[in-house]
Amino acid sequence: MNVFTAPFVNALFGFYYLFGNLGWSIIAVTIIIRLVLMPLVWPSLKSAKKMQALQPKLKKLQEKYGKDKEGLAKAQMEFYKQEGVNPLSGCLPNILQIAVLMIFFSAFNMVSGFAEGKITREAVNEQLIQSFKANEDFKFKDTFLGSNLSMTPAKAFGSGINLSLVLPLFLLLGSGLLQYWSAKKMMPSSAPKELRKGVPAIDDTAYTKATPGKEDDMMASMRTQSTYMMPLMTIFIGFNFSIGILLYWFVNSAVMAGQQMLMAKIDRK
Repeated sequence: MNVFTAPFVNALFGFYYLFGNLGWSIIAVTIIIRLVLMPLVWPSLKSAKKMQALQPKLKKLQEKYGKDKEGLAKAQMEFYKQEGVNPLSGCLPNILQIAVLMIFFSAFNMVSGFAEGKITREAVNEQLIQSFKANEDFKFKDTFLGSNLSMTPAKAFGSGINLSLVLPLFLLLGSGLLQYWSAKKMMPSSAPKELRKGVPAIDDTAYTKATPGKEDDMMASMRTQSTYMMPLMTIFIGFNFSIGILLYWFVNSAVMAGQQMLMAKIDRK
């Protein structure tokens, strides 16, 4: 038994027995994974939100130290310490989420391989607890909303225009849009709405001031490129992933967006 993939295989089988559909099983498992990771992800979201609000003060430090990179680095570290912010706090949750995706990918490949007859019942049963073991009469169905979850969008498009294309198209475009929305939410705005309308802002610590410096322009350009490129990369790469993995990624992105909305609501209160 693989200690990493076995829990995911058991979860997929358990919810399949409950719902009778692999698609709903993937959705349930994805939501549970997000809930389990929430204690780690939530502090990361809070830290990112606080970093967003601290951008104006960081700008002032950059203006103060100018080209003194060493002095600026020390001042920034002291500033982070005073504000109780760790700029690297978002790394661990992101690495963990990638690791979970890779493990889920292996677990899903085993389940879908069993459904297609590529993996033996004995190999799957080695990963399952006694209550979930598949008997000789068990047949796994891997279709969801008219699409084969084991198929890739590239292969689905190759088979011609039909209803089976609706789900992969929705998942690809939906995942890209959700990632774009999440990235835009985490970016520091150039000015608050009140200032853009011509009304003076009450507090200038909630936005970043545009500066003519080349470094600022380069950083802004990198943020903008990342905001647009990552969703496009998700769509491009996802074209060759199985639809089941795309379903996992879409639900994962949707729950992540929901957590960001909840964080914003708590901040407003």
